[in-house]
Amino acid sequence: MYALYRKTRMPDGSGDRYQLLQDDDIHLFGCNNGRIPLLLKQSLAVTANEPIKWHVSIESGMRDAGCPDHTLIIDLKPKRPNKPETNLSLYEVVEVWGHSSHGWTPIMLHLKGLFIDEDPKVANRADFTRSPEEIDDPIFSMMYLHGTVVNGSLAGKWTTPRPGATNSVLLWPDSLKYFSGEAARLMQGSVSAELHFP
Repeated sequence: MYALYRKTRMPDGSGDRYQLLQDDDIHLFGCNNGRIPLLLKQSLAVTANEPIKWHVSIESGMRDAGCPDHTLIIDLKPKRPNKPETNLSLYEVVEVWGHSSHGWTPIMLHLKGLFIDEDPKVANRADFTRSPEEIDDPIFSMMYLHGTVVNGSLAGKWTTPRPGATNSVLLWPDSLKYFSGEAARLMQGSVSAELHFP
């Protein structure tokens, strides 16, 4: 499940407060209402065409969209009606890299582990605080989307494939080199926080 949160710095600077704003009709993917394609779309050059390597910072993208205090959270084990409480597993989406080519876009997400398989009683999912020491960072996730970039616009659905036995991400050398280079830079602490097109 995906959710939109307000993220604000604690007055004493000890960490950040996360307050749930919306957890229904929030999508990360999809060309019409997916948050990641929308953030990418607002910064594409009119001449942008596949093959293109791109990067979106959620913080700067939200700021450019007029929502400077908003962030995206993935709840890997959401509460379900009439079901026992699940472990608390919340991950903040920090940035996304993509390599759009041949109608497809493999992507790599940089996540921060806010809570990883913790007892649900340790925090309220809708309003909690985390200090830097309590966060696992960085964590990476990879997938691919059915869509690409043509003439400065998004082409295709920009959705993930349906669940199946062959949903693994296939990476050609150019894509693998791009993602591994960006991940290595992030782990060394020198990745740019802005959108760029190498």
